[in-house]
Amino acid sequence: MEGDGPAATAPQYQPVCPTRDACVYNSCYCEENIWKLCEYIKTHNQYLLEECYAVFISNEKKMVPIWKQQARPENGPVIWTPK
Repeated sequence: MEGDGPAATAPQYQPVCPTRDACVYNSCYCEENIWKLCEYIKTHNQYLLEECYAVFISNEKKMVPIWKQQARPENGPVIWTPK
């Protein structure tokens, strides 16, 4: 029957992020921006913090390519390196 099964009972998640103009943003400080996003989620009580995760990706060279950055308007990645 339609509406039966796991898909019918799966929780419906909504986007966690606020609108862009509601975000605190500091250029070149991605960790600070993530901290502020987590703080926003915590203070607005939309979600249980136990259901939210922030993931930081790194490697031995501490260089990670990231696409869709304002620092590079074309389709290629930006490779951020620590100072």
